[in-house]
Amino acid sequence: MSNAHAGAGLGTVSAFQVSRRGLLSSIGDSPVPDFQTAPCWVEISHDGRYLFAVNTASANLSRYAIARDGSLSLLGTTPFVNGTGAVDARLSPDGSFLFVTGGRGLVVSSFAVNGGEVTELPGSPTPLPSGTAPTGIVVL
Repeated sequence: MSNAHAGAGLGTVSAFQVSRRGLLSSIGDSPVPDFQTAPCWVEISHDGRYLFAVNTASANLSRYAIARDGSLSLLGTTPFVNGTGAVDARLSPDGSFLFVTGGRGLVVSSFAVNGGEVTELPGSPTPLPSGTAPTGIVVL
């Protein structure tokens, strides 16, 4: 879960375990800080080993490792080339690419994914038509 509204530089991400009765309990040291502003959307790698948090107001992406017990540890933060706020993120079906909408920036940023590392691709971001305001993304 992303925790976006604590203030500038105070963003965190939380991990929870779900009991058989559907009750949540915090895992590890949750919430885990990313020292950014407004982590709003998260995407988990298909193998369940990494979490990517889009920090809308910081215009960057925080990367976390997910331990076997579900606890999180911050790996680092990657800025967006376009420098504008970002909104939503989705992995490609094979998990090798991450796409992030740029909201009012009218772009989609594309990253190569290698475990918990991401590298923005050459030619990224891709501009979108004026008059749009992308907030969600689906990747097939």
